[in-house]
Amino acid sequence: MIAMHELLTRVIILYMLICAGWGFYNAFVHRPASDSYRTTLLIAEGLFVVQALVGLELLGEGRHPAQLVHFLYGFLGIAVLPSVIGYVGRGKKHESLWLGLTSLFLFGVAVRAMMTGSV
Repeated sequence: MIAMHELLTRVIILYMLICAGWGFYNAFVHRPASDSYRTTLLIAEGLFVVQALVGLELLGEGRHPAQLVHFLYGFLGIAVLPSVIGYVGRGKKHESLWLGLTSLFLFGVAVRAMMTGSV
């Protein structure tokens, strides 16, 4: 299970970096977020949820992260993206920029979570 948790972390880090780049590109060419991009972000949210479920399974097995702040990063991974999508809405002028920035933030959260989770 630990190997799965670590693999998901690496997948999320790479995935969020790609999402950030896509959002920044859309913002640079003045395009709103497409349905494809929104679907990609929905997949990202699913990855964070699966990661949290695997983490809860590890917790149930008695495995604890090195630092308790690791739980905060897990919560942020799940809560931030839907909050920003709900706040920004569809078709707004800077929608792609906000979603790109959020993806970059979540990239950082995933990196930080990886740093605090290792024993």
